[in-house]
Amino acid sequence: MSTQPFPKAVIFDLDGTLYDKKALARRLILASLCHGDLGFLRREQQVRKKLRGTPYPSEEQFYEAFFAEFPHPAKAREWYFQRYMPLMARILQKHYQLYAWVPEIVKQLQGELVKIVIFSDYGSVPEKLQAIGFDPQWADALFDAPSLGGLKPCKESFAKLCEKMGVAPQECLMVGDREDTDGLGAAAVGMPFLLYVRGSRPRIDLDACHI
Repeated sequence: MSTQPFPKAVIFDLDGTLYDKKALARRLILASLCHGDLGFLRREQQVRKKLRGTPYPSEEQFYEAFFAEFPHPAKAREWYFQRYMPLMARILQKHYQLYAWVPEIVKQLQGELVKIVIFSDYGSVPEKLQAIGFDPQWADALFDAPSLGGLKPCKESFAKLCEKMGVAPQECLMVGDREDTDGLGAAAVGMPFLLYVRGSRPRIDLDACHI
């Protein structure tokens, strides 16, 4: 490991980083099939992939572009916010739980006065955190990519997050499970990145000032 400046903020991805999301996609498909929403779910995944990394001036402009990709934008918006996001939280609460290392690292970071940030590609961040057993008050800030103007690895979203937190990208550490979203977005603004490997404990050695 190389010695780097003591981080002022550690930014955690949510899905796949704070909990093991194994079989989540399958459970979402089965639940959507039961409710007749499978078409919406499939299109949502396609649109999310298409718009990945594209910046938008505001959250509302992002969602306008997002839902414009559906055959029926108004119905898609209603499905997404009123059925899909609550469904995801319910599934998380029933089947998933926070990794055991998370509270330990949260306590460690709090003791060193390092800011804790959660940065998800999806909305409903407080609800999803509570569903897996993460108290939202543990974090100094919660962000979702649409509210910052673009899905990961959108450079502008990472830059805006740092601006809102009052820290330079070089003073942060991004911890995530995907190189193509978390890693590329961090690299775009010059932010250190730590790839999370499922089942491991992130090597954030604050005592030695190593990342």
